[in-house]
This record gives sequence, C-alpha cells and structure tokens, in this order.
Amino acid sequence: MPLLQKQNNPLLGVWQISESSDKLLSMLPNSSGSLSFLQSIRAEHRKQERLASRVLLKELLEKEAVIDYFPNGAPFLPDIPLHISISHTKGYAAVLLQESPAAGVDIEYRSDRVCKIRNRFMNQEEEEAIDLNHEIEHLLIYWCAKETLFKMIGQEDVDFCRHLHVKPFLYAESGTFVVQETRTQENAFFKLGYSVTPGFVLTWSLD
Repeated sequence: MPLLQKQNNPLLGVWQISESSDKLLSMLPNSSGSLSFLQSIRAEHRKQERLASRVLLKELLEKEAVIDYFPNGAPFLPDIPLHISISHTKGYAAVLLQESPAAGVDIEYRSDRVCKIRNRFMNQEEEEAIDLNHEIEHLLIYWCAKETLFKMIGQEDVDFCRHLHVKPFLYAESGTFVVQETRTQENAFFKLGYSVTPGFVLTWSLD
C-alpha cells in the first residue's frame, strides 16, 4: 500500500508515488469530470503528482472530493468545510486537511541539494542554530518549515530570509517548533510539526 503515513488532528497523509498516471486515474472512478486539467500536462511525473494527491485525499476522507484552485494557485475544497494544503516532491505526495484557514504542509525528499540554496532562505540566527551533526536534515526541516509558512500566510513578495523565521530548536527526528512571519502587520506566530524519515522530511501546520 503506497499510503505511507496517516494521522488525525490534523488529518495528514503521505503517499509514495509508485503507480503510473493511468493506474492512479483508475483509482478515481468518480472524478473524471473534474480532471480535465490533465490534458494540459505533458510530463508523466507531473500527472502522477496531481493524481496521487487526489488519491491520497480520497484515502483521508474515505470518499472522492473535488479540488479547485484560487487565482494564486492555492487549492481549496468547494464541497467540504475543511482547508487543504498539498505538497509534492520526488516520489511522494502529502495532503493536509484542517479547520484552521492557515493550513500548510511541505514535503522534500532527502538530498544534499538544500546546502546549495541555503543562502536563499536561512538568516544568520538560524544558521547558528543548525546541528552540524545532522546538518542536511536540519536544513531540510528549515526549508520545509518556510515553505509551509509561506503557504499558510498566502502573501506575495515574500523574502524567505527576512519575512519567514524559524525559532531555534534542538534537532530530533520528530517534534514541534515555532515559526513567525513578519510579512504582515500581525507578525503572527505558529506551531509546526515535523518528521524526518529515511526518504523525506515533512512539516505541517498544527491547529
């Protein structure tokens, strides 16, 4: 079963994408009318990602549901009173459902490429908090956290170094930590959960 992870409160799942797009499509027999967007997607892996997120949503809700998109690209559920966030990475899809409108999830497969882009999202205080014994994993948590927070605040012109902040926390394979946005007047704080697995790193908003 490619459903790798499922939890409640909030409702969260991870799907390992091993099926072809045709196979995934066959797992959504009632959704053919809402999947016309597939005709404009040429890359097979993009089709797999989009379909896997819908199959995962079906697993979480135990029924098929329509996903629509706001003009800024953020997904929403027109027929269900829950907020949704979706993330894809190489070989995996993640879906989060929660009552809070500030919903966000991000998943990233494990690799050292995050080291090459660290100056795009890490500020000095955050760099000083990195556990050098788990440098790649810790950096991936920070990256996923800021992607999650970016989705949660729904703002344009966001500088990941100046506007999105991860409060220092000790590295572990799972846990929670606090983030803050300074892009809006609220300067809001949020609590995120995270998990480091052999295949991926995952962060998500908590109600």
